[in-house]
Amino acid sequence: MPAISFPLLRGEQGVPDFPLAGRLVTVGQSKECSLNLVGKGIPDRAGHLLFRGGEYQAQAAAPASGFKVNGKTATEPVPLRHGDALEIGPHRFRYLEKPDATQEAPKNSTAASWHEIAEALALLLRDRDSDDFAALVSGVSRLFRCDAARMVEEDSQTGERRTVARFPVQSGLERFSNRAIDWAKASEGAVLTQEADWEVENPAQSLRTNSVSSVLCAALREQDRILGYLYLDRLRGAAPFTESDRELCDSLRPLFSEILERRGEMRRQRETIARLQSAGEAKGGMIYASRVMGEMLELAAKAARTSVTVLITGETGTGKELLAKYLHEQSPRTGKPFLALNCGAIPENLMESELFGHEKGAFTGADQRRIGLFQSAHQGTLLLDEIGELAPNLQVKLLRVLQEGEVTPVGGTQPMKIDVRVLAATNRDLALDVREGRFRQDLYFRLSVLKLALPPLRNREQDTLLLADYLVRKYATQFGLPSKSLSQAAKNRLLAYAFPGNIRELENSIQKALLMSEGVQISAEDLSWEGDVFLPGSSASFTLKAVRQEAEKKAIASSLAKAGGNVSLAAKILDVDRKWLMKLMEEAGLKADDFRGKGES
Repeated sequence: MPAISFPLLRGEQGVPDFPLAGRLVTVGQSKECSLNLVGKGIPDRAGHLLFRGGEYQAQAAAPASGFKVNGKTATEPVPLRHGDALEIGPHRFRYLEKPDATQEAPKNSTAASWHEIAEALALLLRDRDSDDFAALVSGVSRLFRCDAARMVEEDSQTGERRTVARFPVQSGLERFSNRAIDWAKASEGAVLTQEADWEVENPAQSLRTNSVSSVLCAALREQDRILGYLYLDRLRGAAPFTESDRELCDSLRPLFSEILERRGEMRRQRETIARLQSAGEAKGGMIYASRVMGEMLELAAKAARTSVTVLITGETGTGKELLAKYLHEQSPRTGKPFLALNCGAIPENLMESELFGHEKGAFTGADQRRIGLFQSAHQGTLLLDEIGELAPNLQVKLLRVLQEGEVTPVGGTQPMKIDVRVLAATNRDLALDVREGRFRQDLYFRLSVLKLALPPLRNREQDTLLLADYLVRKYATQFGLPSKSLSQAAKNRLLAYAFPGNIRELENSIQKALLMSEGVQISAEDLSWEGDVFLPGSSASFTLKAVRQEAEKKAIASSLAKAGGNVSLAAKILDVDRKWLMKLMEEAGLKADDFRGKGES
């Protein structure tokens, strides 16, 4: 079923719901009205709802039109809040901004906006497959009290721009100026432009045509790579954006950039898996040629057709979550939520609320009712990763959920039925934990109706080179490097190594080798894993972020040396904005004075 669009007017006594999407919604008995209602005493045009300043406002067409908000005739524009009651003749509606009609939204509009943004961000971060940016953009629109908002994604290869979400959803794409986006692209931070800025010369025609008076636009970046843009505007008649608005928009850029980068990465992974599956190289996103993996996946395919609980075992880095997603996608529950929780990553005092939810006021800080993961995963699949880390008191409560098929939120009294398939994963010997009293035996039997053991990479010799070749292609493309291949000596070294970190360690090794190698082949010398250090003598463990930072620092130092400490000249050499270079210098601990007099002659 398609997702319900919010905000909406929820009809009562058999009246259908009416999603609010456009800037102007007219209400009345005329067939020309957006919301056409039939009934005694309803005029052709009873009133309208106008999206203005980041919120919907209701107003009656005339005092006797029968259009009321919370029992009072709306002779003046009335800002609508979650839960407000609307009367139009004999018809009754309730204005909703979120699915749960019983959950009160903050009355303060700014607090309500932050509440909506926080909920949207939590969903996007918690559900790895979530692609619902509409609520996020809606909340931003309300927070900035703008007339239209849009989040745009930009393809780093082609420069093509795609709209991720907009609000109101019926705002035409011609409403948003590419000229304003180009201004943001050329700037380090969020850009604030007023009508006078584009009316002087070479005006942006779409801004003029749509009566736009003020635009806020911020480029969303991952380091120096453009991911997309956040675009906000206000029309003539509304107060223009202020410098405070620009600063707030600027402060949101890193968070929204992270969300957009996450979306792009998930999409790239899905596209890569789809290409490999069509080529017959992958099954469920897992690349293999070994017999041991083939036999394990055949058993997984049979298990996927049922709803039995499955315990997935395997060393760290073997792909337990990927196997869990395969079980979900091959099951009748595909298309329903797949949620994953690392039981070792959440503090014990928060885990119960995370799993089962809590009622408002259940404990200090519980300002709102919260839906737990079991309810969020209703009719879908929930993976409990690192299940061996679950505290004993929560093991008891989890056992009851598995036995009874119902959960009781923290602070609640009424259990709620749920339909969730539970998968568990661990790199520990749970049978040993049971014998030594660290894990409940009855819960262990409940979770391990069927066991799937992922073999370590050292037992999948046929798969090592297949995976390595795939990772070389993947990260060469991702890093913007020319196509490379593994030399025979490099392949021999890969096969000779045991990879205690399994596929995750192989992936890190390939990333590092790609960045260190010169030419079109990766040599055996480019591969290293003893201590995982980036520079000789360094004690820091290797990460992709560390590699990028070190390479960036060396490039900046080299440019400053060539420029004799002249920051403006160094910025031109690097083709970056001077202010941006100064920020990078500060982060890298570089000072221009240290390079004075060292310029090339």
